[in-house]
Amino acid sequence: MGLEKIAIIDIGSNSMRLEILARRGSDYWLVEKQKETARISSGMYNETTITRESLDRAKLALSKFSSLIAFHRADYIRCVATSAVRDAKNQSDVLEALEADLPYKIEVLSGEEEAFYSYFGVKNSLDLDDGVVFDVGGGSTECISVRKGQMETVCTLPLGAVRLTELFFRKNGTPNAREWKKLEKFIDRTLSEAPSSLVSSVSRLVGVGGTVRQLARISQRIRKYPLYPIVHQYTLEKQEMERIMSSVREMSLSQRSDVLGVPKDRADILPAGIFLISRIMDLFRSDTLTVSQQGLRYGLFMEYYRGSRDIPSESPARLTLRRMSRKYGSYRDSRYQRKLTLALGRTLFPDIFSDLRERVIISAISTLSMTPLYFHPVTDTSNIGSLFLEEDLQGFSHPERVMVTLSLIRSRSPQEQDFRKNMKPYSDMLTADQLNRVNLYSRLTALAREALLFAGGRMPVLSFADPYLMIADPGDVDDTRNHESKLIQTMEKDLGKGRNVIVQWMRYGKSPEGGSFY
Repeated sequence: MGLEKIAIIDIGSNSMRLEILARRGSDYWLVEKQKETARISSGMYNETTITRESLDRAKLALSKFSSLIAFHRADYIRCVATSAVRDAKNQSDVLEALEADLPYKIEVLSGEEEAFYSYFGVKNSLDLDDGVVFDVGGGSTECISVRKGQMETVCTLPLGAVRLTELFFRKNGTPNAREWKKLEKFIDRTLSEAPSSLVSSVSRLVGVGGTVRQLARISQRIRKYPLYPIVHQYTLEKQEMERIMSSVREMSLSQRSDVLGVPKDRADILPAGIFLISRIMDLFRSDTLTVSQQGLRYGLFMEYYRGSRDIPSESPARLTLRRMSRKYGSYRDSRYQRKLTLALGRTLFPDIFSDLRERVIISAISTLSMTPLYFHPVTDTSNIGSLFLEEDLQGFSHPERVMVTLSLIRSRSPQEQDFRKNMKPYSDMLTADQLNRVNLYSRLTALAREALLFAGGRMPVLSFADPYLMIADPGDVDDTRNHESKLIQTMEKDLGKGRNVIVQWMRYGKSPEGGSFY
């Protein structure tokens, strides 16, 4: 199975970015990531013409990217340009100049195409059945309504962090009250032109783009968030965002960098960008915003990876589990652990595990609990927990990441004191109910592993009549209904039902004549 490298270049209005991903079979991973603040749209919004200075910066950035692509021997290259090049009156001259020394062509995306790839990136990285995705760039904002998982209404608006800053702020990034008022009126008027079919109260609002990601990092930095700087599926509250916006407006450019950790290339355009996001939340009457790390570039890659624009039938979370377990072995090797843990959950707690999301989480824990046993290339099997916290995972919210990690460590690590000490910042992220779930997940996972060892790796037979749980090794019996079982051991276990469960370990068997051993 050969290795393939895919290079994606995004020529944005503020930043130009290169991502090179490696793919082997169904697995893929990031091998190179570069960003150049060319700000190709700088100075273009009065004449709608890309300046010579901006063009030179863009050419230099592409030259650096081309060297990296050649170094990595990329097999596939796709280079796209968005709002700035799309809107430029001198577009043909710009493309001719940029492509002069390139071994690949630049594709100018329409607003609708840009919106699709942002939507496609989000859909392949988190669960979104109904809601709105918006992508705030340097020169434009794309809004996409999603219904039953499918893209429905799309619009592109001339609202971007660079565009708004240059049009309304004389001193970039430090607006006075009068400039701020003009900006507010312009944004409100432009948003009012969005299609009526798009504008409504939404069940979920998902934000994409550099300004959205930066806003999430500021929030995490202020809160001393344990998962900083992972922003994918981070949730922002409207009230918190308003407080951040007020602070940003009062700060100088250097203070934004020093105090909030904002890169200097984004410090000047941040106020306009945050205010735009605030107004978008008002438009859709949403008090919360889900941040997506994956947007346009991920959408471009996933189109190539999947070979189509079809949405996968499985959820991003389940696809992530398959990818993670396949890194070290085969997904099917953990099937009995996964199947048995879920069966125990449904047997003992049918009300809880009737919920699809609960089944996804317990599947994640049971699958990954087997991975270090067989496949993880280190002796410290507790590393699988930190792997789930640190890796770029699609389909799992931040609390779910922590719940899976804590459950894995609790079900495997005997060092309870070390666990409490090292993981306290993470456990503090969870509610009391979520912590109770962690206890339940870890107990079920540990019991499932114990049952599989008892049954010699075979799938045991389960039966529950409160408070008795029978776990029987089928042995070499094909149909356990026609054979008796022998009681091997009885023990009491705290499985989170409020009282101990009496576990009976049984074993079936056949005599040479075909009758029962027992």
